[in-house]
Amino acid sequence: MGLLPSFDHGALTGASEASSPAALLEHGIQCFREGYFVDGVTCLALARERLSPDEMHFADALDAFIQSYTNYWQAQQALFMASKRFVETETEQQTRLLSLEKLLLTLKEDTSRESQPQAVAQPFFITQSDQMQQFHRSSSTGSDEEQSQLPPQPFSKESKALPALYVTCFGHFEVRRFDQAIALCHNRSGQAILRYLIAQPDYSASADALMGAFWPENPPEVARRKLQIAVSAARHSLNSGYSCDPGGGYILCKNQFYQISSTVIIHSDVEEFLSLWKAGQQASASQATIIYERACQLYTGPFLVEDLYADWSFPRREQLHQIYLAMCRALANYYIQTSRYEDARKWTSTILKEDHCDEEAHRQLICIYSAEGRRSEALRQFQRCERILAEELGVSPMPETVQLLQTLLTGKPLPNEKSEN
Repeated sequence: MGLLPSFDHGALTGASEASSPAALLEHGIQCFREGYFVDGVTCLALARERLSPDEMHFADALDAFIQSYTNYWQAQQALFMASKRFVETETEQQTRLLSLEKLLLTLKEDTSRESQPQAVAQPFFITQSDQMQQFHRSSSTGSDEEQSQLPPQPFSKESKALPALYVTCFGHFEVRRFDQAIALCHNRSGQAILRYLIAQPDYSASADALMGAFWPENPPEVARRKLQIAVSAARHSLNSGYSCDPGGGYILCKNQFYQISSTVIIHSDVEEFLSLWKAGQQASASQATIIYERACQLYTGPFLVEDLYADWSFPRREQLHQIYLAMCRALANYYIQTSRYEDARKWTSTILKEDHCDEEAHRQLICIYSAEGRRSEALRQFQRCERILAEELGVSPMPETVQLLQTLLTGKPLPNEKSEN
């Protein structure tokens, strides 16, 4: 249960829109009677804002009650944090105990293996490195099966330059050549393998990695055959319209490694996105704003949405998503600091569209509304934040967020809010 319970927000909104301070005061008292303290104090604050000059003698009583609520909340928050810390330390102790038990199990297994004769095996990272070096030195002049039997040879047949590719990975995956979309193969595994290769830093992957990613439950011989069929379909669709040797063209295979040919120039929206991100980090604040907005325009959706539930695509997708949010946050901060509040709202709302539980973005929006003189909307934004966190995460707002509420209620300027005096 959250520290600050939430009231019927539909009824609260109706009351907050009423013009009568008496209606707001009555609703606020009702909230307090039923234990909905945040909503109650919000109603009282709104009631105080709407007092007419002839009613200002009521302000002292409202201010005194709001201050008493602040003292009450601080005491309750201290109790809550102490309880939370106790739970965290107890959980940490149990986690460390489980780690010790796993360590003990590992030590027992190591001891058992040491007592048995071991087969001498070449380390994987050496084998993989040697294969990659041979791949870059070797040609692709036969089928996948034939290439695995051939000794390393120069890439003589691949000297024919193939047209460059432009790949879109944000939102919908697409491969274009001469500004025309390529009709990819109907083999779904072939399309997925192409996306997998594009997602790798060097556009390559071992056969074992591909079989493990796409056919982990199949016997090796079955998985290998499926891999060869899928790659052949993907290669055929990319090579369409161009004369290429069997097993050659855009996708090559040598020594059990598949790779987009190193002679092919590949441009991608991800590459451009990351280049702009790095450029913005080196630029002045005003120039970074222009660069970041260009980069964010490229982010039309999650990275490789077709593979949204694939384990192999998750780390890269999350990395790019966090970079996107970082740029949106930088844009929002810049526009807040330069008092361009409409632009600031745009980027803060973009963050909340991606993650409506982003409490920092909620705080930014509260500050923006307050800076615009829309303190009632700022209070309602706090209520929205509180409700979302309670419904989706089962938690209360962080102390920093509640502190904004306290500042709003006392009428003091919020962070980044310029004084009108």
